[in-house]
Amino acid sequence: MTSLSSSRARRALAAALVALGSACTEPRHVDQSKPTPTPNLDARIDLSDSLASPGSEVIVTARLVGAKVASATARLLYDTTGAQLIREEPIDDGATRVMNPQPGVVRFAGVTATGFVDGRVYAWRFVVRRASAMLALRLVVEEAHTISRADATASLSRKP
Repeated sequence: MTSLSSSRARRALAAALVALGSACTEPRHVDQSKPTPTPNLDARIDLSDSLASPGSEVIVTARLVGAKVASATARLLYDTTGAQLIREEPIDDGATRVMNPQPGVVRFAGVTATGFVDGRVYAWRFVVRRASAMLALRLVVEEAHTISRADATASLSRKP
């Protein structure tokens, strides 16, 4: 008799599950929120003095403009025979920044919840050894995200 009771119990449970499943009449909606549009973003290098002569100090600023950028990782490439990195320049905006300087390349990253003020991601002080070297600086952005978490890397255009 025990097997007959357990068989009935299984059938009753299966019937209850079928009834519950068919009683749910709400349509199933898949969250198909539209992706955030990719903003247009320009990567720029600003020089405090684009006509600096050898021996002068120049502040070099990496900027991402066109959208409120909240995080970025990038590299600044420079010619060590034409420019010498002295130090990073402070930007008082509450962002967190880190850099890893190597001869000819400075890897850097920054993050802020409210977006970089005026698009200033990082700034450095260089000594000019050869004036033409300052115009040959290159900014390579590896990753950039807006404050709305949109990946803006693909929309980047590079400007000197």
